[in-house]
Amino acid sequence: DQEIYTRRRVLVGLCFVALLMACVFTVQALSSDSVSRSTPQVPALSTTMSPEITTTTTLAINGPPRVSIYGDSLAAGFGGLLKSILDRQGVTTFLATHGSSGLSQPGFFDWPNHLNVWVPQENAGVVVIGLGANDGQDVYVDEISYSTNDPEWSIEYGRRVTELVTLVTSQGRSLVWVGTPDVKAKAFRANLGILRTATKNAIDAARANGADVVYLDTWNLFLGLDGNYSPYVIDPNDGERKKSRDSDGFHLSLAGNKILAAAITAEIDAAFERRAAQ
Repeated sequence: DQEIYTRRRVLVGLCFVALLMACVFTVQALSSDSVSRSTPQVPALSTTMSPEITTTTTLAINGPPRVSIYGDSLAAGFGGLLKSILDRQGVTTFLATHGSSGLSQPGFFDWPNHLNVWVPQENAGVVVIGLGANDGQDVYVDEISYSTNDPEWSIEYGRRVTELVTLVTSQGRSLVWVGTPDVKAKAFRANLGILRTATKNAIDAARANGADVVYLDTWNLFLGLDGNYSPYVIDPNDGERKKSRDSDGFHLSLAGNKILAAAITAEIDAAFERRAAQ
């Protein structure tokens, strides 16, 4: 009858619409698959990009831990002992020292230029620098000479320290700056005291700006029981009193260098712990 005929027409119409929609969806799916096969997909940028395309300044240092040691004659004294300690711990080390060098006279030995080559070449996660023993002398700025008693001297020396700190830490490395001990000669001691303050101020400012750098205050490490210069010191490793200085009243003896090497090792271990926690 008429009612059955109408229902059949509605059912046929619905089937036709369903078939038409199925065809449309099939065409869209085939088209999308074709585009995905012909067009390479570009991954979305994120904060966890691989080291090859990262835009941050943090280094990806793989393999065994590496430590580089640089400095003057004081660094030569503790450097060999420190290298032996680290080598036994499985740390890859590099040691480069130059006697009578420092930051005051770049014409004699230009540490920034050398470190610009050595630091990226060795690619160490932690760098140790020991400079300053030969720097209690005049510096030249724009051909003008300044002594340690001039305010300009501290400003310029602090700038040179900051230059090295930035050179080492700007790509994510950690830096341990080993200060100089005090000395028996009063005039030399006064100059080193000014140098110590300028160095600490520069490093404190770098730390405040995010650099991973620590200043190891060797001065305090080798003071006598009365707080003044002494050729003897209590070894914190075993509590025994030992002769820590050479006959020149400044350089460290073998016992003194062992004490200092142990203190530096502790700072290096702390630096690697900070790096592991990042």
